Amino acid sequence: TSYEIKRVRHCRRIYEKKRKASEERNKTRVFLGDSFTRWRALKAQVGLPTDASVAKFLLDR
Repeated sequence: TSYEIKRVRHCRRIYEKKRKASEERNKTRVFLGDSFTRWRALKAQVGLPTDASVAKFLLDR
């Protein structure tokens, strides 16, 4: 029916929107691996509020 077609199209649009958002988010991801605990420790030690501020702190050194 017409309703089912509209529903499928709507779901497809939502899926594409979420996929694109995830794709954009993944472009800025950095994988720390085993260094994650050191990252968190530095963040706490220096008193920085966000991971972005930790990255900036390290780059500015």
